[in-house]
Amino acid sequence: MPIWFIFSLLSVLALAGAEISQKASLTQKVNISAITNNFYVWTLQGITGLTLAVILGQFSLNLSSQSLIKLAIIGIVYFIGGTAFYTSYKGNSPSISLTLGTISVIVSSIFGTLFLNDSFTITKVLGIGLILSSIFFINFDKKEKFNKYNLYALLGGSCFGIAFTIDKSFVVGMSPFMYLGLMCLTVAIVNLIFGLKLIAKETKELSSKNFIPMILSNSFFSTFNLLTFFAYANGANVGVADAINNSAIFFVILLEIIVLKDRTNLSKKLIAALIAISGVWILGLL
Repeated sequence: MPIWFIFSLLSVLALAGAEISQKASLTQKVNISAITNNFYVWTLQGITGLTLAVILGQFSLNLSSQSLIKLAIIGIVYFIGGTAFYTSYKGNSPSISLTLGTISVIVSSIFGTLFLNDSFTITKVLGIGLILSSIFFINFDKKEKFNKYNLYALLGGSCFGIAFTIDKSFVVGMSPFMYLGLMCLTVAIVNLIFGLKLIAKETKELSSKNFIPMILSNSFFSTFNLLTFFAYANGANVGVADAINNSAIFFVILLEIIVLKDRTNLSKKLIAALIAISGVWILGLL
């Protein structure tokens, strides 16, 4: 079994824990926006990455101008994607948003093919069709039209697909811990630039309980990002890694039942997740 595959499978568990923590953070008694939540979570991840880099003797700020440009771009893309995607948690369960977010695999596969020489075969057209079918199925409701929270999830997933492609371009020549620190702090700074007044206002209303799920999100997301970085560094292409990561939907559904006590539309979620995962695995692995 390739080592990149092991890293990718482990990252799935970390991602599931991160998504449930995000849902808990965004539905606390003290209601906060995705921008404020993400600012703290990205900041904590950045501090975690740089601290590990210092401890392991990998701290270095010797960056090329090209790397700085990539960091700026990825900061903006992750800001837009994260704000949109986690705003969808205000009206959706994590499993529904993640099913819609599988559109990232289509985006990352296309960009990976265009810019990173990843393979793209005719078979993958079937994968794209299945993903789009799952998106249609999860929204098929005679009483309710395609709502704004679903649009947020689709926008977020699309941005993540672009960001994942840029992520892979960093694996050569940079410590994973430095990348985690610099990338996450860059996104946090972009959040601060565009949401300074909102973050300042909502921070005054936060209690200590609000920071518990944020700290958990940091732990899970830091682990996920590092494992994904190691998967890329050991040969995984963008589409494959993204496909495997989307398998987290099933663990998220399980955690929704256990942690959030949410059993609403369970059969529909499972069917849509199965269709989506079939699509992403075909798209990413064949």
